[in-house]
Amino acid sequence: MVRTPGESKREPRVDVRKPALVVNSDGVQINVVILDISSNGFRIEVDDQLRIGEFVSLQVDDGLVSAQIRWVLG
Repeated sequence: MVRTPGESKREPRVDVRKPALVVNSDGVQINVVILDISSNGFRIEVDDQLRIGEFVSLQVDDGLVSAQIRWVLG
């Protein structure tokens, strides 16, 4: 599949800048900031290392969402 110039592959993202908690596959709780969300996922800022493919839980307020790390930058 070839991308057409000017065509976006991603779903629209909504800026949220909200603190949250990630529980990694080892059960370690990590403070994060959710930067933005879309219908397909979310982007977080984190100081700790997360592994691509790792299954995590994201706790926001009283809600808990299961997720998988799909990419890591830096």
